Amino acid sequence: MRAVVGTQAKVTGRLDVLGRPAGDPALRPRIGYVTQAPSVYTDLTVRQNLDYFAAVLHPGRAHRDARRDAVARAIGDVDLTSHADALAGALSGGQRSRVSLAVALLGTPDLLVLDEPTVGLDPVLRRDLWDLFHRLAADRSTALLISSHVMDEAERCHRLLLMREGRILAEDTPEALRDRTGAETVEDAFLHLVDAAAPRTEEAPDDRHRRPRPAPAGPRPPHDRAAGDRPGFADHPAPLRLRRGGRDLRLHRGLPPRDLPADHDVPGDLDRHPARTDLGHPRTPPLLPLGKGGLIGGYALAFGAVAVVQSALATAVSVWLLGLDVVGSPWLLLLVALLDALLGTALGLFVSAFAASEFQAVQFMPAVIFPQLLLCGLFTPREAMHPVLEAISNVLPMSYAVDGMNQVLHHTGVTGDFVRDVVVVAGSALLVLCLGAVTLRRRTP
Repeated sequence: MRAVVGTQAKVTGRLDVLGRPAGDPALRPRIGYVTQAPSVYTDLTVRQNLDYFAAVLHPGRAHRDARRDAVARAIGDVDLTSHADALAGALSGGQRSRVSLAVALLGTPDLLVLDEPTVGLDPVLRRDLWDLFHRLAADRSTALLISSHVMDEAERCHRLLLMREGRILAEDTPEALRDRTGAETVEDAFLHLVDAAAPRTEEAPDDRHRRPRPAPAGPRPPHDRAAGDRPGFADHPAPLRLRRGGRDLRLHRGLPPRDLPADHDVPGDLDRHPARTDLGHPRTPPLLPLGKGGLIGGYALAFGAVAVVQSALATAVSVWLLGLDVVGSPWLLLLVALLDALLGTALGLFVSAFAASEFQAVQFMPAVIFPQLLLCGLFTPREAMHPVLEAISNVLPMSYAVDGMNQVLHHTGVTGDFVRDVVVVAGSALLVLCLGAVTLRRRTP
């Protein structure tokens, strides 16, 4: 499921979703992903959470009205209008799950992927969510791919793909599975299929060496049902397609079967060929499809812009308002101040990326900042320090930031030492950002 959404790294084989490679940027507004654990910011209200993600999906002032309408619609879809201004952290577990679902509905997705969306919910909430799922299917022609261990929920689905230990046991409608196994419920049908597959599992426990299973003889079970039996989807020509090894899986957007051309597979059908397909257990939060470098770079741009404004104001106040005596050019002083601010921003981002929590980041900051502050030459000339402390000072980037400012204060032109100091500070900021991207942990619940 994570591979379908495009958040699973290092996946072999080829996977096409709605006619495009999985993870393609064009699919982002067309696919919604709801994880089992609520993926919301607990310190924001319901509306603020949705406003944030809506701004990510549709940035810019030109889409402001569309974002507002999408947020209001999504809140109404999950029946949280009365809690729109409540903090997400103050909501119950079921309500937070609905906030996650509302986030996924912001882009009116063609495909909605849900990982055990009703786990831990009371029966009333479970019923309401399934009613919502069927409304999405009937009213918006949304295809829903839902994972669940609860077999009575399987009865609510149009088509089922039963898996056991990475193996596909069966794929059919609930009615056809019950008829095929002679069981009264889908759960009994599933247990029957598990027992029937047990001998083959014992003979070939390693899926990598399993011989291809021959296709079943005879015609496939009929899938047509009476008109109006279940809500349907509009036909969609682009299938969701997974190819790994010798297996080819396709998920079509479209129900009921009668709406498809005769040469099409039944929508929701998974055309199977012998081999093994293992999509893994979907646990990744449905966050933005950004790399670690892109995430750190985005923060650096945002905080760096603030640092630039602060440096410009500090330099202007110091030189022109307070009359700081500068022998060199005030613009060179501003350059050093800007690089200093960017270095501080980079150090903060590095600590935040390296730490496992905000509390740990706060603990790390003094260890990173105080040694540089005490040894950079602000309080005691570096040449007057103990040799060991002076040697440590020589490898700290803030020492070169102070040296660069001293060069501007005492020299009229650009000196070789000034160039060295500027290069060291700028290079240190870039290096620290790269280290932050490398050490950023992939948080997976």
